[in-house]
Amino acid sequence: MWKPYSIERTEHIITKLTPKIETVAQKYGMPAAAIQAVLRKEMPQINWIDFAADLAVACGGILKQDSSTGYMQIFGWVGLNAVNFAVDEGLATYESLGLCVDHRLDPQNRADVRRIWKKMQTDRTANLEIAALNLISCAKEMTGRIDFAHYTEEEWKLLFTRYNQNTRKVTPYGEETYAHYVRYLKGGTPNE
Repeated sequence: MWKPYSIERTEHIITKLTPKIETVAQKYGMPAAAIQAVLRKEMPQINWIDFAADLAVACGGILKQDSSTGYMQIFGWVGLNAVNFAVDEGLATYESLGLCVDHRLDPQNRADVRRIWKKMQTDRTANLEIAALNLISCAKEMTGRIDFAHYTEEEWKLLFTRYNQNTRKVTPYGEETYAHYVRYLKGGTPNE
């Protein structure tokens, strides 16, 4: 199956995005390695089906209402929930995220979901930032706290698992993403 992002291309893109990743990570008090690890896991898995799904959503949402989008492969409704979480926790405001809205975003409202999807699909920094907020919400859900400096290995694996799947058991996704995280923390490249 055609996949546009080889490991080498993924590494290049992550290196190019590092200043943006570090800005987002610093803003929310999380290690840049966490964002880099998710990018490393998600990007090489993107294939033509993902592009087709994005195209179907982009064409007005008649055929498909939502899809995982951008380098971080996050659905609009997941991003919307992460944004609302950040607003509720005082981590961000709609305005600080570049969202001009006059109401609380509603995951049941197609226009609200589409607004977030479109922002994440067209703005790489927004895709990184909203995905980082999703990681924070996953951390809070899985550990009961937001404390990136003190998570155990198992807690990191759980929060990476939760980013990808609604489960309370560590999955291969969580294991592999954690391995990428450790390599990034040590300054290594993703394919070492």
